[in-house]
Amino acid sequence: MRPTRHLISALISALMVTLPLTAPAIAQEEPVNLICNLTVLCPDTSPCRDWDQQITITEGDAGWSVVWNDDLPSDYSLIADFGPAEDAAQQVRVRSLLFLNPRAQSTQMVTFDSIGRVVVTGHQPQAGPQLVSGVGQCEQAE
Repeated sequence: MRPTRHLISALISALMVTLPLTAPAIAQEEPVNLICNLTVLCPDTSPCRDWDQQITITEGDAGWSVVWNDDLPSDYSLIADFGPAEDAAQQVRVRSLLFLNPRAQSTQMVTFDSIGRVVVTGHQPQAGPQLVSGVGQCEQAE
């Protein structure tokens, strides 16, 4: 019986060496690449109503980008990334991006979620319009 015990012990030791010591890696999410259609309102001026504004939100190796048009800066910083709580009624991930321009006293925040909703708020007292808000829907870019 003793040889069997040694054999079993050797097999267990060999199995322990071949098994990974860490938990398996969690699958990475694909980088964000969204096209969002917005309804934009300017609360401080009544003529600002751009019902079909489109932006793209992308996550790249260099960080986050929100493109309104080619003439505007597009580098944004991730300031919030909230995964859903276990007991949440809906399993939704929410992220917020921020653009800062200290010289122009301009800020813009873009908040979007994993089920396609987006909200944009901007404050730019040195430009017109000074306040901008937008809401819309996003879908995965092709």
